[in-house]
Amino acid sequence: MHTTTNNRTKLRLTTLLLAGALLLPLPVLTGCNNQSTSNEATSHITRAETYADQGQYRSALLEVRNAVQAEPDNVGHIVHLAELYLQIGASRQASELLEPWLKDHASQVAIPLAEAYVNQGKHLSATETLALHNASNPQEQLRASLVRAETLRLSGDKAEALSLYRSLMDNNPSNLDAVTGTLKTQMDLNQTSQTIRSADDWMARNQPEPEVQYWKGMAQYRENDLENAAATLTDAAGSMPTSDVFLPVRRQVLTALSRVLTEQGKITEAQVYNKILADNQNSGAREQGEAAVAALREGNIDQAKTILRDMLKLDPENQQAALMLGALETGTGELDEGARLLTENLDPETTPTPFLRAAAMAQIDQGDREEALKTLERAMQARPDDNEIIAMHGILALSLPGKESDGVASLSKAISNEPERTRLRLALAQHYLRNNQPEQALGQLRMAFAAQPEDWHTTGTYMNVLLARGEETEAKELRDSLVNGYGDMPQAVLLASLADSRLGDTDAATARIEKLAQQHPEMAQPRLALAAILARTGNRERAIEELVQVRTLLGEEQTSETIAVNRLLGQLLVAETRAAVQAEDYPTARAKAAEAVALAPDNQGLALLAVGVSQAEGNHQQALEELQAVEDNLGVTTATVLARTSILESQNGPEAAWTYLKEQWQERKETALLPTLLRLAASQGPEARGEITSQWLDHEPQSIAANLARADWLMNNNQDELAATHYDYVLEQQPNNIAALNNLAWLLRENDTERALEFARRASEQAPQNSAVLDTYGWVLHLAGNHQQAVTTLEKALALAPGNEDITSHLESARKAL
Repeated sequence: MHTTTNNRTKLRLTTLLLAGALLLPLPVLTGCNNQSTSNEATSHITRAETYADQGQYRSALLEVRNAVQAEPDNVGHIVHLAELYLQIGASRQASELLEPWLKDHASQVAIPLAEAYVNQGKHLSATETLALHNASNPQEQLRASLVRAETLRLSGDKAEALSLYRSLMDNNPSNLDAVTGTLKTQMDLNQTSQTIRSADDWMARNQPEPEVQYWKGMAQYRENDLENAAATLTDAAGSMPTSDVFLPVRRQVLTALSRVLTEQGKITEAQVYNKILADNQNSGAREQGEAAVAALREGNIDQAKTILRDMLKLDPENQQAALMLGALETGTGELDEGARLLTENLDPETTPTPFLRAAAMAQIDQGDREEALKTLERAMQARPDDNEIIAMHGILALSLPGKESDGVASLSKAISNEPERTRLRLALAQHYLRNNQPEQALGQLRMAFAAQPEDWHTTGTYMNVLLARGEETEAKELRDSLVNGYGDMPQAVLLASLADSRLGDTDAATARIEKLAQQHPEMAQPRLALAAILARTGNRERAIEELVQVRTLLGEEQTSETIAVNRLLGQLLVAETRAAVQAEDYPTARAKAAEAVALAPDNQGLALLAVGVSQAEGNHQQALEELQAVEDNLGVTTATVLARTSILESQNGPEAAWTYLKEQWQERKETALLPTLLRLAASQGPEARGEITSQWLDHEPQSIAANLARADWLMNNNQDELAATHYDYVLEQQPNNIAALNNLAWLLRENDTERALEFARRASEQAPQNSAVLDTYGWVLHLAGNHQQAVTTLEKALALAPGNEDITSHLESARKAL
């Protein structure tokens, strides 16, 4: 019976025995198990209750463990042990002990397990556990209601929690948990005077209890009534029951009393309590933790990791040390071990947000984005007001298919909570841009600029979107705002100058940036921007001169700026290489290619430049030898396979290239090979193209390119209905995809002219200068009976493609119908 569960319990009990007695009190439950109990086990339980009543918790724990050992299948003994853990404040041990028994014994396990969860701050788990159990007697109903009240408090619904606690206190006037819950919640609501009155009223009807005195003392302390706070907390310390375990309430009272006495200037008295606290905590672990934090502050990450590893050797259950070590390891490249530590010790309900972020990032880096999203969703449920978690969830959800709407909702909420967080608006704007919703993107970017113009990355994106969409008037207004409002800030001047360059005023842009470079000779960005303008206007030689100066200024240190310089310099050298190839100046092309490779010897794209030069020169054998050298040094990749395919096609024709690339596809299954393979399949006939499009779709069923390729093949082979389903899918993902709009309109022109007209109109709006798109639109207009507009549209199409027979024929038909 319950073999697996009991084995797990025995393993946990071994760990718990080593952990020893820990931390808070409730009476041990009896009569919660209807299983038969042996005389030996009964004797152990009776002695445990006696020891617990006397405050001898270590002996009580030992007796209950003996009962469990005598009857390992008796859930009642497990519950007794968990109740003891709850009494001494070992809530985590209690929950780990009870969890394996919940499924089969919810009636006995659910309430103490829910209590263990709320004591750890896990209100979601407590609520879910409590839902599995229906209270069968008033005692259980009271305990369940107390748990519900605490879950309300932890979830942030403090007013409702206070109402429930007060009701429970009215109906159970001597219940300690009801009054302490009320006092805690009043303190949460900053109702200090009410807290003091509630505590006094309760103690007037009942005997003083340390927990009640503690909260009264804390309320007095918060009101800065130090003298009365000290007196109340001293009374609490004096009324503490005797026990062989340092209970949490004792630690709370003495810590608060030490703080109050210190603020009163009674240092000697405070030291008495500080010594008691120090004697009852793991000072070694505390000192190690402080040493790890000190090492981090000094930037000595390796030393911090060593200290944390030593802590975990001594105490493998130390979650904080494990989380900190996991975060450090993932941040320094030890992803597997760091991710393991973070995952094993992560609790979405209670793990501090920085560690939660580190765990989510580790899951993402390991390719488990769905699991990271689930972690953040759970954390959001537990902490609905934590804006950092909401923002993380939003950004991650935007990157996952089918979760975009959740991401938009989370980011919108995070922005509503903190409107000044412009990077969240930027993330939202980038999502809208990816989904062809530029107006929504611009709306977010406008608000970001209004809130924080000096977020230059976001403001730069705003300017780029305006220029890309041809919104010149708004772009000029933004440029003027930057120059007039932030003319003394280099980043603003740079943005304004780059805008001038793209708006056609290259002279003004160049003059402004040259002046900026003179004013700030230590800055690399102005010269980098100047080089970009020079490169864009064809002055490559001077652009390269500027970049060389920037590299000298930056030195050897790898920064984002040096990376940008090398990238732009590499692009210029690639452009010069290609220009030399077009001019058939192969010696110059080789020299430029060699310069590019020297910039980044490990960059395979640059390494393949020389291969391209040899191929263009017609020296295919040399190209193959150079390609082999690249593969030997940097490995065989998609890029090298495609380069070899191109050389084979140039040397031996499409048949040889097809044979080689098909073999590579079958071996590597890299879908990046398929577009080229599909082009080469034309030499093999329609069956080959059909085979490749089918395989592409099998490997990437959600790929836009794969669906378009398959739809095109189906349409060309008169399978219109199947083709239409793929075009429909593409439009669900990309509503403004021109090819899908145009081709679907053509497929529907006879049977669904109304839909065809809508798709053709949208395609023409996206591509007003595309003759094929206008031909489709014009013909569908003709079929819909709008002959005059059809003629106008088809005449424009013919002007763009003079002599096209299909357009000419369509135009004649439309004219005849007038």
